[in-house]
Amino acid sequence: MRFANVLFFLAASSAFAEPAIAPKAAVSTDGFIRVVAYDDARDEVGFRLPILAFAGKVIDAVSATFELKRAKVKEPGLVIYAMEGRTNDTRVLLQPETRKNGSRVMKIFLPSPGYSSLEELRMGIVRSFVGPNLPDWILQGILRCLDADTRRADQRFVLTLWSSGRLPFFPALCADMRVAKGSAAALPGYLVGWIREKKLISRLMDGEWDGKRLAELLTDETEPALQDRASDEHLARLARSVLEPGECGIFELDMFSSRLFLYSPYFSVKMLDGRAMCSFREALDTNGSNLMVRAAAFLKAHEVPLYAIGRGDELQAAAAAYERFLLGVAAGEDRAKLEDMLNTADARLEVAYEKRRKDDNRQR
Repeated sequence: MRFANVLFFLAASSAFAEPAIAPKAAVSTDGFIRVVAYDDARDEVGFRLPILAFAGKVIDAVSATFELKRAKVKEPGLVIYAMEGRTNDTRVLLQPETRKNGSRVMKIFLPSPGYSSLEELRMGIVRSFVGPNLPDWILQGILRCLDADTRRADQRFVLTLWSSGRLPFFPALCADMRVAKGSAAALPGYLVGWIREKKLISRLMDGEWDGKRLAELLTDETEPALQDRASDEHLARLARSVLEPGECGIFELDMFSSRLFLYSPYFSVKMLDGRAMCSFREALDTNGSNLMVRAAAFLKAHEVPLYAIGRGDELQAAAAAYERFLLGVAAGEDRAKLEDMLNTADARLEVAYEKRRKDDNRQR
């Protein structure tokens, strides 16, 4: 029987029913996944078991990552039809249905299972598990959250957007998010990561989708301006956190570098040339005569090591060098000695940057 005839037969039935021609089927232990194969009847494995294992791993990963239970069910919530493959149709066809008893089932048809898009298949599998009400970008974000490296990369990318003022207004972001490609896919990944952090996925699965409600749930605020501020506060906390112990990305290095300035301990008191801040290089030129600079250096010396904790040996070595320099400024040491100390610290920071660049190039 041709695939078109099979699809017509299945679509015509409002309740789930297996066509009489299906010679083989495999069901997961919890009963949620059923794979029906229309391949060679002489093949004892065919596509059934590999597809069943693939779908099971995806759902297990979503279940574990988002703390969603997999309970045993009487009727499958996901039925995958692996067709004969005698076609060049590589699409993944989704057909959600509601049974007469109110239960839902997602039917996925693979006209040519050996060549079907795995990404589209994953999306369909996830939708069968989390329900039909969530938008596609949530599914994309869920899949990105399953990989810890991708999750951290998404956080770093969004932090980079935010720190450079390129992140959209947060309520608008929640209301108008789309499935994205390339680096922009980090936005769905980041938002779903925040959903995971707050354990909200179960609440979002109930009822109709509403982006406004998502912004409220994530920020615990109802006013758009306050929601945007809460988003900023969440990102500020994320920027201070150690995303991956022992590792340091370009964002962390740039954030560390942005803190290498001295600021007046008092808001209303100027420090140098009528300004309340100065660079480390400018601090050298004061030759120990500016007590405010020395006081600011003493305070900064105790802060700098904290910026490098858990972020790799190279950055911690640079932080230690900057700490020694700052304590020298605070003590009013000789300018030539301080300049050597600052040059050493800058060189060690460059080592950390170079290591990150090499690591990034190897990953490409």
